[in-house]
Amino acid sequence: MLTIRTIAFASASLLVLPMPAFAQEAPAANAADENSDNDKDIIVTGTLIRGIAPGGSQSIGVSQEKISAIGAANTSDLIASVPQAGNFLGFVGVRGSSNFSLAVNRPSLRYLGSTSASGGSTLLLLDGHRMPGMGIVQSSADLDAISAGAIERVDIITDGGSSTYGSDAVGGVMNFITRKRFDGIETKANVGFAHAYTQYNLGVTAGGTVGNVSAYFTYDFNKHDELYGSDLDWSQSRDWVNNAGAATDCNVGSIRVGATTYALPGMIAGIGNRCDNTELQTFYPKEEKHSALASISIDSGGPVSFQVKAYYVNRVNKSDGGPLVIAGGSTVTSANRFAAPILASIPGSPTSGVYTYNLSPALGNTAFQNTYMESWGITPTMKWNFGKGWQLNAMFNYGKSNARFVGQIVNATPITTAIANGSFNPFNLTDPINAAALTIAQDQFVFGRARHDLINARAIVDGPLFTLPSGDVKAALGVEYLRESYEGNNSRNVTNIGIASLVDRTAARNIYSVFGELNIPVTGDGHGPFHSFNITASGRYDHYSDFGSTFNPKIGVVIEPVDWLTLRGNWGKAFQAPGISDIALSGATTANALPISVRPFTNPAVPTVPGRTILLAMGGTISPLAPQTAKTWSLGFDIKPPSTGISAGLTYYNIDFKGVIGILPISDPTTYYRDFPASSVIFTAGNAAMQTFYNSFGAANAASVLAGIPGGFDAVYGVLDSRTQNLARIKTSGLDFYVRYNHETSFGSIYADIAGNRVLKFDRQSGPDSALIDNLSLNTTKLRFGATAGAVVGNLRSQLTWNYSQGYDILPVASTLNQSHVGSFSVFNLYFQYKVPGESKIAKDLAFTLNIDNVLDTDPPLFRGADNSLFGVRNGFTLGRLVKIGVSKKF
Repeated sequence: MLTIRTIAFASASLLVLPMPAFAQEAPAANAADENSDNDKDIIVTGTLIRGIAPGGSQSIGVSQEKISAIGAANTSDLIASVPQAGNFLGFVGVRGSSNFSLAVNRPSLRYLGSTSASGGSTLLLLDGHRMPGMGIVQSSADLDAISAGAIERVDIITDGGSSTYGSDAVGGVMNFITRKRFDGIETKANVGFAHAYTQYNLGVTAGGTVGNVSAYFTYDFNKHDELYGSDLDWSQSRDWVNNAGAATDCNVGSIRVGATTYALPGMIAGIGNRCDNTELQTFYPKEEKHSALASISIDSGGPVSFQVKAYYVNRVNKSDGGPLVIAGGSTVTSANRFAAPILASIPGSPTSGVYTYNLSPALGNTAFQNTYMESWGITPTMKWNFGKGWQLNAMFNYGKSNARFVGQIVNATPITTAIANGSFNPFNLTDPINAAALTIAQDQFVFGRARHDLINARAIVDGPLFTLPSGDVKAALGVEYLRESYEGNNSRNVTNIGIASLVDRTAARNIYSVFGELNIPVTGDGHGPFHSFNITASGRYDHYSDFGSTFNPKIGVVIEPVDWLTLRGNWGKAFQAPGISDIALSGATTANALPISVRPFTNPAVPTVPGRTILLAMGGTISPLAPQTAKTWSLGFDIKPPSTGISAGLTYYNIDFKGVIGILPISDPTTYYRDFPASSVIFTAGNAAMQTFYNSFGAANAASVLAGIPGGFDAVYGVLDSRTQNLARIKTSGLDFYVRYNHETSFGSIYADIAGNRVLKFDRQSGPDSALIDNLSLNTTKLRFGATAGAVVGNLRSQLTWNYSQGYDILPVASTLNQSHVGSFSVFNLYFQYKVPGESKIAKDLAFTLNIDNVLDTDPPLFRGADNSLFGVRNGFTLGRLVKIGVSKKF
């Protein structure tokens, strides 16, 4: 409950508006024109003071023009065009992967953080305001909840921003800025086609101004098909050593007796029947999304103005998990009348074996995996100029999100029981005798639900303190109150009745903050040796009700020796609080059975053996979690020589990120088994040792998961600890760069630019007691960039974009045929826009667009293994050659 202290603090704080505007490299004039604000009144992302740049930090702007040229179907597609974002050229779909672990996309500037942590290390803002968390075991804001049609531009600050915004801004800040006002009606629509794939996008914006009141409403509808593994030839899950499919649970099964496997129907000894069940699964879901944003502004031209913005989004993702399987297979004996003749045909006439198969002959090749996400928020704001250059910005922000996942799995117990008593025929699944057991077996699901609530109030005053010969010394001071709460739960094997009786776990926290900023013009306005020289200092104190207090300062310096050269630098501290869902779910350890064919996280030094096909991975959170902390600094310059059309910049950054929340690196078996010998027990230690280790976690579902594995620990390769904890440390440094050229011509203009990131160091500590290891030499892309060249000829714009991700070395292992390198990935995209000439009602403001993404239909680089949601590739993702045709019209 809210205390009197909380209510008083919130009431005093109903006064905020971090009214962010354009970044240094965004189109400043256009932003000012759109918002009808004087440049000196605009508060830029990354600072609290109007009219100044973020202190010594690099700013990246994604303009409306670039947004249109990308033709993004969702916001994740848009951010995937930014080389500094961790999902650059990467997978951006929400995959229904039989669980609820990763519900939303979240960009990771500087490639910090972990997908296993509930929070993201990059702060997402919508018009400068936080958004509620989204997900069942996540607390990250939903990037795709931001309607692409409402975005005016994106401001990105690539330095730590905790001194201004508090938690989560370790890698930087992404601020999605929507229009302040709109007059008229605008419609946009496009349709895209790729192999076995279609997408549709429709947007409508309508608004107007009456007297002092300006309002608009925008609605976006997005829909796209699913893609199966079989739709793209590069998606493949294989046993590369034997040149066969990785899965042994096929629709025509195999029997394993001891170390020998026999393939049905001929009972030929060997590796058994093999298949690739990922070909029957979706790795890119079917999605339908409805999003809306509304805005009302009241501005009489006097000292006080008001604005209210509200948004709503509803997303439904539908995936297919492929054929239902019984993990580890079913034990069959000669006592089963259906198994007896088959066992008798095997040399030696064994009395028992393990039959591996799937249920597709009876139940088909589909298993639904559906995710439902809904969120909304409202942000009333006020701006008051109360004299002598001082201004009060105030806001109240309330947001809520709901997430629900349900995925179909199989309950092996009734089938195992029926096989044992002879009332189930696993070799002819369509036999009517199987109907009763199959009906019961289908009442089993992976399920999760969660609700996030956010209440936020913030107030900032800023203005000049006094005047120096070089200009005004400006200051800003703010207070903030934030309350986050979570309510939800999940289960990896639950019946319909169990879903109804699932008890939610809850957590809430209150955060009180005081922060400020000071800007000192040391030289400028004709005084001193430089064109300008500014020092900015900021700091923020946050008190959390669940883990205590933290103070994070930042100092920035900006020097302009001449008006076309800017030198900048900054140093600061940043932090990221544990996600509220981690707090709620702490201690709720769960067990999960992972087939090795899908998740081959086995010890490279201990080969797999027949029959040991299951990993038991323990999930949950080790409590208590502590905040993640970082020290960041950067140096850089920007140049824009006059009358050349050229601008360029370079930034060096250095980050020391400690206490990183994540899981032990089970996706990197070499590191996991080498550095954490006490965190796993594998079959070489014996079944009893694995059983003891498994029981020590106290997982609520331990017995039911084990009961679903025929043969029990005889089918288990190992038990792995993959619980979330404060785990590691990352030390990274690198260079951001850009060069741009624009030249006006007699026919229009020509332009070109290149922007990218070069990682110089990426040392990772895999555990609190382990050493920092150089990760740059293995498994890390060092260079990413995007380059564009184009021209405007009359009413026609055309451009070519090249996005590039450098290849990297990997550790050779036998299962990948000793592959030692993953290749680079290059994608070329074309964009054309034609503005119809004329002033008639039809022609005026009518435009057509054509995007051809991945013109050469390039496949991602080959990787002979599984990499999270991708199979057969690494270092990139593509929908194939995607052609998008669009039209827009303003009335």
